[in-house]
Amino acid sequence: MESILGLPLPVQDPVLIFGICMVVILVTPLLFERFRLPGIIGPIVAGVVLGTSVLNVLERGQAIELLGNVGLLYIMFLAGLEINMTQFRKNRDRSLVFGIITFTIPQVTGTIIFRLLGFDWAASILVASMFASHTLVPYPIVSRLGIVKDDAVVTTVGGTILTDTVALLVLVVIARSVQGDLDARFWVTLSLSMVIYVTAVVYLLPILVRWFFRNVSDGGKSEFVFVLAVVFIGAYLARAVGTEAILGAFLVGLTLNRLIPERSRLMSQIQFFGETFIIPFFLIFIGLLVDVSVLASSPTAWLVMGTMLATNVGTKFVAAGITRRIYNYSNAQGWLIFGLSTCEAAATLAATLVGYELGIIGDDVLNGVVMMIFATCVLGPWVVERFGKEVARQEQEQLYEPRQAPQRILVPLANPATSEMLLNLAAMLRDEKSEEAVFPLTAIAEEADADNTESKVAGAERLLAHAVVHAAEMDIPVNPVTRVARNPASGIIDAATERRVSDIVIGWNGARSTQQRIFGTVIDQVLERSTQQVWVCKLNHPINTFQRLVVLLPPLVDHNLGFYETVRSIKHLASQLGTQLQVLVVQDDPERFRQHFESIAIEVTTGFIQVPNWQGVRTELQDFSSSNDLVVLVSARERTLAYERQLAQLPQALADLNASFLVLYPSERDARNYGALQPRGLPEILTEERVKLNLTTSSYERTVEELLTTAMPKEDPQHWAVLKSLVYDDVGYASEILPGVIISHARVQGLKETQLFLGVHPQGVPHERAGKTVHVVLLLLSPAQRSTQDHLTQLAEIARNFNQGERLDKLIAADSLDQVRDWFMHQSMLQLR
Repeated sequence: MESILGLPLPVQDPVLIFGICMVVILVTPLLFERFRLPGIIGPIVAGVVLGTSVLNVLERGQAIELLGNVGLLYIMFLAGLEINMTQFRKNRDRSLVFGIITFTIPQVTGTIIFRLLGFDWAASILVASMFASHTLVPYPIVSRLGIVKDDAVVTTVGGTILTDTVALLVLVVIARSVQGDLDARFWVTLSLSMVIYVTAVVYLLPILVRWFFRNVSDGGKSEFVFVLAVVFIGAYLARAVGTEAILGAFLVGLTLNRLIPERSRLMSQIQFFGETFIIPFFLIFIGLLVDVSVLASSPTAWLVMGTMLATNVGTKFVAAGITRRIYNYSNAQGWLIFGLSTCEAAATLAATLVGYELGIIGDDVLNGVVMMIFATCVLGPWVVERFGKEVARQEQEQLYEPRQAPQRILVPLANPATSEMLLNLAAMLRDEKSEEAVFPLTAIAEEADADNTESKVAGAERLLAHAVVHAAEMDIPVNPVTRVARNPASGIIDAATERRVSDIVIGWNGARSTQQRIFGTVIDQVLERSTQQVWVCKLNHPINTFQRLVVLLPPLVDHNLGFYETVRSIKHLASQLGTQLQVLVVQDDPERFRQHFESIAIEVTTGFIQVPNWQGVRTELQDFSSSNDLVVLVSARERTLAYERQLAQLPQALADLNASFLVLYPSERDARNYGALQPRGLPEILTEERVKLNLTTSSYERTVEELLTTAMPKEDPQHWAVLKSLVYDDVGYASEILPGVIISHARVQGLKETQLFLGVHPQGVPHERAGKTVHVVLLLLSPAQRSTQDHLTQLAEIARNFNQGERLDKLIAADSLDQVRDWFMHQSMLQLR
């Protein structure tokens, strides 16, 4: 067509060209989805129909070519940015194996086939490299389905690095060999350039980005523009050192992965801009490459295209199948790998254009490649859409370790300068599968003058409005709350109670106060009157800019009812930030805490260090209080077993060091609020057979052995296995919960029910971990199938009976089981007061 309605074709007016493209981006996905086809195919088909070979409405001009190339780089950048780096490191061997398989099979097969078709070695190797590489065209579908963290997806995306890198190196080597420049100088120059470039991106770029994020803040606009600048300059520099821009964009995405959290305003902006604007232009650009007239006029083009398409699809299918079998992926995951790796665009286009310009390939191959790109870019998204939904369903059906109660996070706000930071932290803490809203709260102290109260409420509503907008930018549901109460602390507690809140995230400025006990009047009152998990925050920098979480654990904190949820929350936060954990264990056994952390199925690199005393804590904190470290102090409320006077002094000490830190108070709620199995009443489980009074054994080992014999005869093989674990291997981890009282616990295979043993030794026996001789020995054995949380809940309930030692002498002097029962009953009554 030469014109339509008097308008000459192809369209030259840039405004109209842009308008037509926007209509295509809007309408075609909706139209194709109506016919149950992936919407991503719509712009590609529209590009073919509107191109010069059909309706002649659009041509591949500079503007569309620019936006198309930008869209391609953006896809690669997003692939690197959204990949789960923990899984990527865990699966790097899988990615390497898949990359080798999906490159070698197409490369070798394609070379042999095109040699048989009469192509020379240079042309055959170059054409085969087009099959070996792949472009993640269907990646937006994977992102929309929420399966970017699936093992199969991570493996495929990781394999892309290898396939595209080697394919582009093949292109460079073939091109230089044809030009006669393939010498030692070429290899040395290319190697040095690549080393310098990768080193600069991996090590220097994070420093620059972290500095920018910490020092420039204007509501997110500058951050977004800065990221775009970094991506495209990094992509250009990759091309400048002799590789391709797509590898640079991917590497920049990997480097920024940890600095741009999945749930942040910046990530939402990046995804929105790419998925709704830039990437669709790339899809239109692919459609415009297709010249349908060639297929009608040249049978050779059909032969070349058919051969190339069959070779590409066949070899990629075989490679995906082999990978699926090696790593025992499901059938749907195997098809997902095939759909992601069968699309050709970026490296294939580069190889085609360079080969054509150098005369290595002719017009038939050029047009055959373009048609192959079109066909694979239609096939790949259809496969990914079809089987990606099945993978998403499989993930939903997998065992998921949810919180037993709804996760509802309350965020009291008072300072506009810190409101965004607190909401960012709440977004990090929120479970990915949680359907609960976050509750921003402003608590107003009621005044005698109603006008003053009303004025403060109006100001609070303005603060909440800003919080709501910020949460919407992060795509986090919120339910704003305003409370007028006697004092702010009462308003916070009332709101938390009414909405059955699980976590409270509250800020602290670190300032001293003459009236404060730990933080100040409001926070101290909240801690005293609440039972929820409380996060007290003092952050000097945006939370996404920290490189490590340093966790400080006081002794016996694992006896707290909420410790299991605390560990889960810490590991979840570290996973969201992409940081490692360094755990400092004070005056306790780090191996016991390692077991607790490993029981939470969240992949985070974790190290443990034992700190012998509280004096050593301050020395360690000075070493771990750099601007790149976020300290997480797991504290304890007063009147709980783990509470020590030093815990009240540490927050101010951290503030004096100008450190960024979180003080985390585990939940003190009864386990029934979280659906855990309820501990049976202690008097009931202390049966006469498992209580030994007036022991005269000569050692701790003999004491444990005599207690175990009451339920497990020495002839029972399980007797010696449990004794070995509790005493010799110390897997049970004995803990001195009071001077003279030791409790050792373990989960035991084959045990049908929880068993508690009590031994009283009036003279006392020595134990290496006890401050003095041991008079009371408790053994807690739980069935191995019982969850860690239930086991720890049971342990905490037992330990609570010994949180005060005034009446311990009466237990040691007990002569009968009735006296023991009376002692425990009295302890229970004290807890109810």
